[in-house]
Amino acid sequence: MATREKNINFEQRVKDIIGEIKGYGFGMLNDMIDPQYVDCDPEKKTVKVKYRKFKWEDNGRGEVHGGVISAMMDTTMGINAIALTKGSVSTADMTISFLKPFRGKSFIIESEAVQVGERVIRLIAKAYDEESGKCLAMSTGSFMHVNYEHPEGKQLGV
Repeated sequence: MATREKNINFEQRVKDIIGEIKGYGFGMLNDMIDPQYVDCDPEKKTVKVKYRKFKWEDNGRGEVHGGVISAMMDTTMGINAIALTKGSVSTADMTISFLKPFRGKSFIIESEAVQVGERVIRLIAKAYDEESGKCLAMSTGSFMHVNYEHPEGKQLGV
């Protein structure tokens, strides 16, 4: 497959996965955090996703709650893993280091696959404040390939 065609296929797959997430409807966490496609690179195995800050995500200090940040990281790495493997995945483990509070209006999460194996995909992710560009958190995650029947209307394994 030509590089240009591979790039287009990977980008379309990432966009389709995000579209499927948005099809969940309000009430599902992945949909509520509202992932927005920014960029991807199949050669570097990277995906960038934007998340806006919503009031419901705040902790008592007006910063994004750590659980929501973890969901953003997990979702972005999961999108990357699914797009790269063309199959369903499930989070096996994840660690996160919170470096600075998430106080901005929007954030960019960049995920990079560092190992794509037959059974496990290992990724890293970094979260940046979109306006300042400062790195706010870093995460690592392992995702396992899973085979299961998809619920009606779900095809991409998210």
